[in-house]
Amino acid sequence: MFGKNKDDTYFSRLIKQGYIPADSATIAQAIDKEGFWADSEEWRISTYTDYKISKIEKNDEIWFKVEVKCDHEFTCHCPTLDRAIEMTCLYSGMISTMFYQIGWPSWVSINQLNINK
Repeated sequence: MFGKNKDDTYFSRLIKQGYIPADSATIAQAIDKEGFWADSEEWRISTYTDYKISKIEKNDEIWFKVEVKCDHEFTCHCPTLDRAIEMTCLYSGMISTMFYQIGWPSWVSINQLNINK
């Protein structure tokens, strides 16, 4: 179940293909000024993803908290802004991919939807 499969590059591809509605300079400027960057984007009719990267203190060091929310909620702490942006892209890609492949968590099960049949 938790074997190491280094040939599977699904998540590393999502980091590169994932989307956030701002470039790294804009995000850095907002964090320097306000302590966080946040945005919300509609990617389907009435379907929004909320993004937030906040500067936090962890073990007496500056870290960055990532929050990406839609019907799923993903959060992590990163030691650098570059890594926080990568994780934001990953979570954004995961949310849209999961919607198109398996639907929202609030739906009935895949077996009831017959998605994989």
